[in-house]
Amino acid sequence: MKLKTITISIALFTLGLINVQAQQGNLNLSLDSAKIYALRYNKTLLKSGLSITESQSELWDAISNGLPQVKAIYGYQNFLGADLKLDLGIPGMSTFLIPMNPTSNLQVQVSQLIFSGSYWVGIEMSKLAEQINKTSYNKTELDVCKQVTESYYAILVAQETKRIVEGNIENLREMKKKTEAMAAVGVTEQTNADQISIQVASMENSLKQMDRQIELAYNMLRLQLGVKASLQLTLTEPLEGFVNEITIADLIEEPFQVNQNNNVILMDQSVEMAKKQLKMAYTNFMPTVAAFYDYTYKIQKSDFDTQPVNVIGINASMPLFTGGGNCSKVKQAKIKLEQAELDRQNVIDQMLVQEKQLRFNLKNALESYEIQKKNINVSNRVYKSVSQKYEQGVSSSLDLTTASSNLLTAQNNYISSLYQLLSAQTELQNLLGKK
Repeated sequence: MKLKTITISIALFTLGLINVQAQQGNLNLSLDSAKIYALRYNKTLLKSGLSITESQSELWDAISNGLPQVKAIYGYQNFLGADLKLDLGIPGMSTFLIPMNPTSNLQVQVSQLIFSGSYWVGIEMSKLAEQINKTSYNKTELDVCKQVTESYYAILVAQETKRIVEGNIENLREMKKKTEAMAAVGVTEQTNADQISIQVASMENSLKQMDRQIELAYNMLRLQLGVKASLQLTLTEPLEGFVNEITIADLIEEPFQVNQNNNVILMDQSVEMAKKQLKMAYTNFMPTVAAFYDYTYKIQKSDFDTQPVNVIGINASMPLFTGGGNCSKVKQAKIKLEQAELDRQNVIDQMLVQEKQLRFNLKNALESYEIQKKNINVSNRVYKSVSQKYEQGVSSSLDLTTASSNLLTAQNNYISSLYQLLSAQTELQNLLGKK
């Protein structure tokens, strides 16, 4: 409990610092601080939180129907000069005409529900609806953290790719100068320098595309954070800092509690809701009983007024024949319950298959990453060796451009394998319920 309190305090402190930075027009974000900020300001998550508030209001609305109801009614009647003809039916007695004067009453009615099956089932369904919204909120939290993580990685990958290309361009530009100097003194041909120039131009064009990709990735992160498009973002963690092979190995072996997965919990709640709906269908056969009390203050009354001021009573109603409609509703509710149970089992099967697939993907991504890490070291050594030989006149410009292309390919493959590893890790973490 103490550790949880400390964690919450750190999160609130971090959020406060981020808000100060946001007001200054720039955010310096680690991955954790980006998640904290998104959990506070992401629009989808805010909407999900409003659904919980709405369901709480609906629950109180359902409860209020069973609490005492009080209402006031004012009524006015004018009989337009009509008379009440009163014949007592006694021989020799004349008929009486009683003027029907205008009347006006102020009535207060108090009613109290005594028994209603649909009322209690309705409350249970409202409580369950609130739980479903809370589970959906938890699922949205996990999805938002996953989206932020993926965008964070995408930005770092794009920036790292750009850095690699810039480094290769710088090396080729240096080699181009040396080649042009060698061509000027007749040591090599000008076409060699021209070939290197073409490769430099091609890589410079790639840089422009990368700048657009980086800005697109930043915009996606801004959208997930819920910030303005003009806000400057700075990521403070390096890409390779997220790779921990021990942590990944532990994650691969971590057990999957399928019944604690939000998707499965939602299906459990859907089954429970279907049971409540079946229960609600059965309540159509039950009576409804309510008590009432009426007090009438007679502002104006006719000469012949027999209505009492105070009235108390009980109303009871029970359906006797509905043409089979209630039986049909029960049958429909049973079918929906069977469908919900089948959907639940189908989701569980899907989650178990997905778990195996994601563990398989993560293992493959880890193996590919380790291979590409070795490959990039070999490509670096080959490129340095060919560069030295080219300067000594032993290797041709074709050998140099080939080695440069192979190095760039190896670097891109390494970054790609690193990104795939982090993506596979994020997918499995999301399935296991880790933010």
